[in-house]
Parts: sequence; structure tokens; C-alpha cells
Amino acid sequence: MHFRFSPEVLSRLGEELIPNPEQGIIELVKNSYDADATWCRVELRERETGSRSFLVIDDGLGMDADAISNGWLVIGRSGKATRQPTRKFNRLPVGDKGLGRLSALRQGRKVVLETTPDREPNALYALEIDWDRLQRASTVEDVELNVKKQVSNGEGHGTKIAVEDLRSELGRVALKRLAREMLLLADPFGNNLGFRPVLVAPDFTELEKRVQQGYREDAEYYLHARLDDNGHATVQLQDWKGKVLSSAAHEELSSEPYRTVAARFELWVFILSNKANAFSAKNITVEEVRNWLSVVGGVHLYHRGLRVRPYGDEGHDWLEMNLARVRSPEVRPSTNTSIGRVVVEDPGDVLIQKTDRTGFVETDAFLELRRFASDALRWMADHRLREAEERRKHERETARRSTEQAKSEFNKVVHESVPKQERPRVKKAIESYEKARDRESDTLRKDLQLYRSVATTGAVSARFAHESGKTITRIGTLMNTIEKKGRELLDGNYDEFLKKPVNLIRKSVATMENYASLSLRLLRQSKRRSGAVDVHGVIDEMLELFGPFLSEAKIEAKVEKADTDPRVFGSVALLDAVLANFLINSINAFTRVDGARLEDRKVVIRTEITSDRLLLRFMDNGLGIINIGTDEIWLPGRTTLEDGTGLGLVIVKDSVADLGGEATAVAHGELGGAEFIVNTPLLPYSQGSRE
Repeated sequence: MHFRFSPEVLSRLGEELIPNPEQGIIELVKNSYDADATWCRVELRERETGSRSFLVIDDGLGMDADAISNGWLVIGRSGKATRQPTRKFNRLPVGDKGLGRLSALRQGRKVVLETTPDREPNALYALEIDWDRLQRASTVEDVELNVKKQVSNGEGHGTKIAVEDLRSELGRVALKRLAREMLLLADPFGNNLGFRPVLVAPDFTELEKRVQQGYREDAEYYLHARLDDNGHATVQLQDWKGKVLSSAAHEELSSEPYRTVAARFELWVFILSNKANAFSAKNITVEEVRNWLSVVGGVHLYHRGLRVRPYGDEGHDWLEMNLARVRSPEVRPSTNTSIGRVVVEDPGDVLIQKTDRTGFVETDAFLELRRFASDALRWMADHRLREAEERRKHERETARRSTEQAKSEFNKVVHESVPKQERPRVKKAIESYEKARDRESDTLRKDLQLYRSVATTGAVSARFAHESGKTITRIGTLMNTIEKKGRELLDGNYDEFLKKPVNLIRKSVATMENYASLSLRLLRQSKRRSGAVDVHGVIDEMLELFGPFLSEAKIEAKVEKADTDPRVFGSVALLDAVLANFLINSINAFTRVDGARLEDRKVVIRTEITSDRLLLRFMDNGLGIINIGTDEIWLPGRTTLEDGTGLGLVIVKDSVADLGGEATAVAHGELGGAEFIVNTPLLPYSQGSRE
């Protein structure tokens, strides 16, 4: 008597364990690397009948019948688990469960394996797998698989796997992901593995050209950090000329050793906003570098020479670079402005790859590896911050000396050129000018303090939003556990005792998720880029973001759009600031003001086009602007709420001014409540009608 299992288990281990088709194919490519191949080619084919297939071909060491039977066909245990280096190139294997290839093999209805071992150059071992036949069987053991030995075709050792009659098409998006994975798999920026994967498919050649273009020598900064076997790190920062700007020993990074594997971290940082001239000197445009970074940007993780997903993929900022940049945009790189790699060998198998092959289990060793890279980024940011502060200090001192010199020169000119009897009048005029200039400087200093407070609030909000996301996820998981256990223990009484409080907690968690999402989306760096701003698009996004809060406050939001698609020049962040503060004011007017209506609460946003101007009207049916004049509401600190900051409408006024317009307020507008009108110039091409 022994365990037997249904063919359904193959579906669970194949399609469901690794659902992305390109990921399964990459696992077969990794198998080629472990077989000491120097190249691996993936071909996508389509027959006249319409059936599709893909081939994975390599020049590896191949397999004999015993290796196929006791290794390749064994699911859940791999010969690589022994961790012996490969026979020919002494490579450390990159897999450990033997599950990866199953996902790729299950993508078709039939698999044909042909392999010639290097020790039997005249032999060809062949195996066919008919998945439909296996699926019809009661258990997997009922279907016998036979390895046939034939005479080799003389093409040399290696393996060819054909997955035929694919169940679903490998779409364009999946193909692009596969092409990117193939190109980045063997570290194209420092490939000393002697292994090159190739994809025979549309777009691959162009993408390969972009990846291998290589603009690293044009980076503004190069960060290089090393971590030895004892957990001690060193770090160095160079400029674009290769000059060492700063270096540090372990003590400047961490007060204790990193409890993880030896590693190397490299990062190339580009300044894309002001390097156009430097790039053009080499006939390189900023746009070319941006396009290159859009494919390869981010920090990738290479384990034993091969890239591990999803580190460095779009949307997977595992070192939290973008969040750090929000807090300090001047000195921090983002995944869009840098490319980097963390390289580890890990001969002792300290890092544990997840079963679904997407990344490593977040053990202490992995978290310590991430801390090492994050500390190196922090050290670089500290250096650049000190550098920027020294630059600002120098600029302030230079400006002060220039002012004193100009004043001295002016007094000299007055003394030499102005008649004696006119000098007092000239002196009085100059003193009057200086007082006006000092008042202007004082106003600017106060504005600076105001926006520093706002920036601090934004940074704290972003950090809170990011950290709370982990807690929110944990609460959601715990609620699922509580519901499951509650239904088991209470049988039919769960709905009576626990369903309502559990659902209320879930609703509260959803609200917290909305708060976190709102902060992070409003603070995206891309929103601060200047250009044409789609007004209606921004309004739609803001109402989507604020939807849960408006719903919670029982406010109906309505948009009345002009017949055109108006665009203004500025940044999305400026229009976000205007709309967000108007929405917050309306929510406060309904929920925090005594006597506010409890039902039929409305907010209307209307866009109107007049000649070359956009009128953006924001109105509600609250109590209106009371206990404060419409001219006072724009002043810093003026608020009717007990714990209000009085900053919202100040930000609105300044944001509208930056858009080239002006904002006015009506105490009791069209709907009876407050009404705000933003009047800004339109971009010329947005004045026509929709087509």
C-alpha cells in the first residue's frame, strides 16, 4: 500500500502554482543553465492548422534514461537539492524543488523531450507526454511513460523540449515580459557566466538592442558596496568621471554585522532633469536614456548569476527607493532614474526561494540583505544631502557678498556722481526700497516655513501610509482566520454572533486601505512633472480616490464637464492640490460644522470654457462660508475649525497661481453652500470640440 495521487494534482502544481506562462518558460531556461549549457534558445511556432507550440533548445550536458527517470520526471524533488556544483562549469544550481518545469510543460497538451548526453554523443533519448491521456487516468501511476533510445542526429549534446498544442496563446504582453526576462536573466551588464539565453520572437531584437545599449558610463553617480562573509560592509561613491567622492567602512553603515550572505551592490544614478547638455555632447538624448531605464531600471537581484523575479520588476520596489525619494526628492534615486543589481552567490543555501519561484522567503537572512542595500542607499543620500547643503551654504554666502559688494559699489557711484544736495533724497529712496525688499524676503521666509510644514506632513503621511499597509494586510489575514475558525466552532450560529462585527472590521480595514492609497498616490513623483494636464482626467482620478470618503460622509459627487477636453499647462500635482483641498473642505463642512445638513449632501464640479480660459467651479450645498470673510479665507492660518491648520486654501491659491490663473470664492453660491471658481488659461489645442 502506498500513496497515489490524481492527475488533478498536476494542475495544482503546474498552472496554479506558477500561473504566468512566461515564468514557467524561464524555469526551463534555468534548467538549461544548471545543465552547463552555454546557450539556450526559446522558439515560438505556429502551424498552418493554427496550433501553437514553443521549443526550448540548449547545448547542455544532456540526459540519459536514468537521469530522465530519476531526475527530470520526479516532481517535487530535484537532483539539484544535493547542491553539488555542476560537472563541467562548476556552477551552483539555481533551483531546488523540481516544480518549475512542470508549469511550462503543462502549457501544452503534448510534450516531446529529445536529449543527447555528452558522454553518449551517438545516442538520442526521447520521451513523449500526452497530458490528455494522463488527465483521463484514475491516477498518475496508471500511465506508463517510456524513454526510447535512438541514434543521435549528429548535432551534438544538448536537450530539446517541445511543448505542443498550447492551451492558450502567449499574448503580446506576456511575450514582452518573457523577452525582458530572457534579456535580464543572465545579467547582461556583467555577464561572465558563459551563458546566453535567446528568444526567437517579434520585438526581441529591438528590446535586446535597447537593453544592451548601455548608458551606465553616462550615470551621474556610481555606488558600489560590498558585504563580506563576516557581515562587514564597505561602500564607495564615485562621480561620472570615476572620481571617488566618498567612501565608508562598516561602522558608518551599521552598528552590527549583517547576518546574511556575502553580496555586492552596484547602482548607477542618472540626473535626467538637467543633464540634457551632457547627454547631447555624446549624441544621446534624455529620452533615449529614459526609454532604456524603462526596460532595465530598478534594482535587480542576481542569485548565482541568474536574476530572481520579481526584484526590479515594475511595481516591485523591494528597497523602497520611491518612497524614500518622496521624502527627499533632491538626493534620492528612484526606480525610474537608476539601475542597479545586488549580486549573491550563496553557496550555503542561506536564502530560500519560494515554492512559486517568485522571490525569496523573507527570512532574517533576506531581510538583512535588504537592510544592507538600503543602508548603502541611505549613506549615499546622506552624502548627497551634505553636498547639497554645502552648495546652498556657498550660494548663500556668495549672494551675501555680492549684495554687499553691489551696495558698496552703488554708494560709491552715488558719492561720485550724484550732487551733494540730492544725496539725502536718493538715500531715502534706497532705504525705502530696502525696507520693501526686506518685507518681501520676510514673506518668502514665512511661505518657506509654511511649505516645509506641509512637506513634513506629506512625508509623515506617506510613511504612515506605507507602514500601515503591512498592518492592514495582517488584519485582513487574521479576519479570514477568525471567520474560518468561527464557522467551524459555531456551526450555524456564526452569522448570529460574529458575522456583523467581522464585516464591520473588514469595512474599517477597507477605509484604512483607502487612506493609505490616497496618501501614496497623491505623492507620486510623476505627478510633479510639468506639461499638458488633462483636467477631466485629473477630476475623475480625484473623485475615484476620494470616493470612499465621500461615501462615508454620505455626499453625492457630480461632475458636469464641458464639451471639450480642456488641458492646462502645469503639473498634475498642482491640480491635485486644488481639488483635494476643495474636497476636504466640503467633507469638513458637512461632518464637522454644527447645524450642517444630514441628508441630500451634494458636491458639484463643473468645467466651462470661455474663449481661451478654463473656469473650474467647485460647489456644495453646505452652510457656505460663515464666520469669516471671503478675502480672509486665503490667508495662512485662517480657519473656522477648532483644530484646522488654515493651510488648505493657501495651497489652493498658490497652486492656481502656478497654473497661471486666479481663484475666487462665493460665500453662498449656486447650491447654497460655498462656491470656488478657478480661472486659468487653456492650452490652445484643448479649445476645440471632441471628435
